[in-house]
Amino acid sequence: MPAKKQPQPLGSVLSDLVDRYGYRERFDAARAVEAWPVVVGEAIANVSEQVWMRHGVLHVKVRSAAWRHQLQFQREAWRDRMNEHLGGSVVDEVVFR
Repeated sequence: MPAKKQPQPLGSVLSDLVDRYGYRERFDAARAVEAWPVVVGEAIANVSEQVWMRHGVLHVKVRSAAWRHQLQFQREAWRDRMNEHLGGSVVDEVVFR
């Protein structure tokens, strides 16, 4: 008699499907873009004009050169904060433009 399959948590099933169909990178990119204003706070979110992610690199377009320069010094800390918030190694690098 074949073994009965046990019920699985919905989150686990959905995660398996995302991986199986090759959507993990897009899913993680969307999560990172949505998390940016939450992680950096209102002041920095307000100077961020556009945020996108491609191949593990989070790109942030900043309104002024002064802000870009200031944020660039802390890019590793921003990467670490983002990954901590996302619960894993999603962002390899943060680039300010």
